Amino acid sequence: MEVTYLTGGKQLTVDPALLVIACDPRTLGPVMSFTPQERWLLGSLRNFTFYTTCLRVRPRREQDRTVILAPDLVEPQTGLVQGYRNETAKQWGLPAANGAATNVVTTYQMVGIGGASDPAGLAAQRTRFLDDPPWWWPFEPGVHEIVQVDEDQNGALRPAVNPLLTPYFNQFPATALADGAPWAWLDIQGENDTVYVHASTCFESVLHCWSYLNMLLAAKPALLEGDKSKPIVVIGAGVSGLLVAQRFLGAGFTDVRLLERTNRYAGKTHSLQVPDQNATTIAELGTCYLSSAYDDMVQALAEFTAGNCRVPVAHGPGRGIVARVPPDMREEVMTFGDYGLMVACRRLGLTWPCTDAGRDAAYAALVVAVGIYLALRTEIFRSLDGVMPPSRPTRDPYRIFSTTFQQFLDAHDMGVLTGYLVYAYQVQGYGDLDKIPAYYGLVWITPDMAWPFGSTSGVTAWAKGWEDVWDQMVEKCGMNIQLDTQVLGIRR
Repeated sequence: MEVTYLTGGKQLTVDPALLVIACDPRTLGPVMSFTPQERWLLGSLRNFTFYTTCLRVRPRREQDRTVILAPDLVEPQTGLVQGYRNETAKQWGLPAANGAATNVVTTYQMVGIGGASDPAGLAAQRTRFLDDPPWWWPFEPGVHEIVQVDEDQNGALRPAVNPLLTPYFNQFPATALADGAPWAWLDIQGENDTVYVHASTCFESVLHCWSYLNMLLAAKPALLEGDKSKPIVVIGAGVSGLLVAQRFLGAGFTDVRLLERTNRYAGKTHSLQVPDQNATTIAELGTCYLSSAYDDMVQALAEFTAGNCRVPVAHGPGRGIVARVPPDMREEVMTFGDYGLMVACRRLGLTWPCTDAGRDAAYAALVVAVGIYLALRTEIFRSLDGVMPPSRPTRDPYRIFSTTFQQFLDAHDMGVLTGYLVYAYQVQGYGDLDKIPAYYGLVWITPDMAWPFGSTSGVTAWAKGWEDVWDQMVEKCGMNIQLDTQVLGIRR
């Protein structure tokens, strides 16, 4: 094998023992020849587009929510501003945010498959929103500033990206899922001395990249064997690239090279350090939340979180959902819990606001639905974790590839969970419950996430941001990352 690349004004060629593709493989089309199987997989992939902006705004009334999301604006995925997170409130609490002259917030916009995702158009939609915002936007109309700060990656100071426009959630359509596309990736791992670990092989989140890597190395342990002095070339120094490099370095390989085409590592992780409240507020434009499903991963990566800690983000009433509420169907901002309960009551034919008896009946139905979900997911995936099953579910008796997540829920008496899953799945950017194949819903919604009550229904964030985790990993592992590097050719 030969990999030729240009870095620091020098053209180099290396013969690696293993090539690890940790970037979107589709971007390598001009320089790399793919097998027919690889071409089929790459040609089948589709993705959404995410656009986030960190703003400084002025409160115009007292706030009682840290996060507000509008599911009706998420569903069409046309780039409308679908909600925001108040970073000042996340970091310092709502009382501090309400007492401040300005707040730091992050707005979210999402574009669906094939939609218009040019940055100028999305910026224009954001400006229209800010100049004439909906009633639930608690900040002064037309008064905003796009935050500009520098980021420091191991001593290299450069302007931080803001806004962030990024491909999001690579996915296969139902036909490719039914043909076994995710497992075809797994089958070809290691062929032609090539491994694929980009999020397109699994799901999207940090957790899934980490879990997939564990599954891959457990299934093919020979990848970590052989001559430890021979080069390992990793193309892409995003999250999956850093995670795989850490594993190879930990296994004793001495020449692991990460080739990154941009001027920074960490991929979709952008933890802006914004002056705020006479201190620093972390605004996450990309990688952001953790749930209880991340606990094992956090423990495994504990050496890279020194001085960092997980902090609650909008637990309980701090999470707001914009919804039309009976009986007059006016829009209100509801708590996450009330929204989920209202949807459950309506699906059960109960009135809203519900009576005590109605609430008890809805909670009982929710507990039953969670039990059904846990049993079905365990049967289909043969595990309770968030990684895809190591082999394709045979015969697809529950039609998880050909039906939508909503159809799957309804077909198995779990429709009462819809309201909670709109928050846990749909508004996180992973697709409309009515459109996304059930397979993807099952991957993301682990049993503890399906439980709508108690601490597991909340999310956390890193006090110092996700970027601090990757900074520590790069430094402590002594990673060799070559930025601003152009791959010129790959011959396998």
